Amino acid sequence: MELLMYVFLFILNIPIYKWIYRRIFDNVDDLKQSVKYSFTPDIISLFRRRFWKDQWGELKLSVFIFCSLGIFVIECVVVAKVVDVIFQ
Repeated sequence: MELLMYVFLFILNIPIYKWIYRRIFDNVDDLKQSVKYSFTPDIISLFRRRFWKDQWGELKLSVFIFCSLGIFVIECVVVAKVVDVIFQ
């Protein structure tokens, strides 16, 4: 039952995830660059003279993930409490 609730909340939140994505990233290429920078070691970015671009890309990706997961977790907690109250 709970797994179904989590999947349902995740699907309902897709428009919210898209809204957050549009506020943080310019386009799909910007997202791809951020993912690429997240997997590139900082020392490599420093030698390529892209250290601050790397840091900015990692920050944008981290903020997107944090916001998306934060909203999902808060909704799961609230819905679980409401379901507990209803079915008691």
